[in-house]
Amino acid sequence: MSRQEQAMDADDAWVRRARPAFLYVMYGLLLWSVPMGLIAGVRPRMAAAIVEGMRAYLEALPEPLYALFGTGYLGYTAARAWGKAKGLER
Repeated sequence: MSRQEQAMDADDAWVRRARPAFLYVMYGLLLWSVPMGLIAGVRPRMAAAIVEGMRAYLEALPEPLYALFGTGYLGYTAARAWGKAKGLER
């Protein structure tokens, strides 16, 4: 059994969760736009303050971190597609 197959069959819950965990961060950011739109419709000043705080936080993150996230996202999706094409994954 290859190392990849062993990792896929791991009984350790943390191993199974680690692979897609970073994707949930991106999904969370995308889904956050829905309540932000509702807040902006009702209380524009509050929404502007939230946006300003989020902008300051995101601008404080170093550029290599964004590159690392993008590389991880693309690498994960490419590995999943390759594994499915080879019949190694469900």
